[in-house]
Amino acid sequence: MKRRGFIGLLAASCLLPLRSVAHAVCNPSLVRLLDRGQNLVQIRSGRGPRLGHYFVQWFGHSSFLVHSGSQTKVVTDPNFNVTPGIQADAVTVSNDHFTHNNVGAVSGNPIILRGITLRQTWNPIRTSVKDITIVNIPSQRGLWYGGVANSIFIYEMGSLCLAHLGNIGHLLTPEQEKVLHRVDVMMTPIDAMNNLGFEDLTKVIEQVRPPIVIPMHYDVPRQADLFASFVGERYPVRRIGDSQLILSRSMLPKSTEIFILTHPRPTFRWE
Repeated sequence: MKRRGFIGLLAASCLLPLRSVAHAVCNPSLVRLLDRGQNLVQIRSGRGPRLGHYFVQWFGHSSFLVHSGSQTKVVTDPNFNVTPGIQADAVTVSNDHFTHNNVGAVSGNPIILRGITLRQTWNPIRTSVKDITIVNIPSQRGLWYGGVANSIFIYEMGSLCLAHLGNIGHLLTPEQEKVLHRVDVMMTPIDAMNNLGFEDLTKVIEQVRPPIVIPMHYDVPRQADLFASFVGERYPVRRIGDSQLILSRSMLPKSTEIFILTHPRPTFRWE
């Protein structure tokens, strides 16, 4: 995506009548680019609700439960393997492929936040769902899709900042890199078929340098092994014996590490 086009999309979002305005974002760049003139607060003190655990839980493919300390629940990219009846306060959808937009599987009357319109254009999101702030930025799935066709979602809860890359098909632009450089946990597609290959994906990781990278968008566990072998000489790889990862600022590595969660429902489908 051209630099001017990306900035134009971000600037246009400031003019849209949105449901509610986020009161905190992970990165000052988001304040400048998305909320000029708004008196927003940065929450980076390391303090947050003590009512419970912050965690992410992987449902397979690109679907996660993002769970705040006060039990706010956001489901990302619900797919065909998400257990019907799971309750959430909100659902985010990075693209309209059927493996990412099974919103009917999520109960509890959640707010549906679609990052892409049916015309494959960016749908800007800037909102707070209880104590989780959610914003998105436009990206592309790949040259063969055209237009935008993908949305990168960013979630802030307490002092933690998470990013879900959806189906990214390109290296980050300077503007995207600037927005994402404060991310603590990045959920990254590794299938190397409908998304970036391992070499370019490693370049994206280097652009952001998040403490934790969680591989996603694969249905065959062997794919995680291949990715681990490729990046193992560059980044430490941790294999988590669960599909859930409890998060806190104190557990974040000082430099990038790959956290491979246990696949909850492995299949033999490549998508």
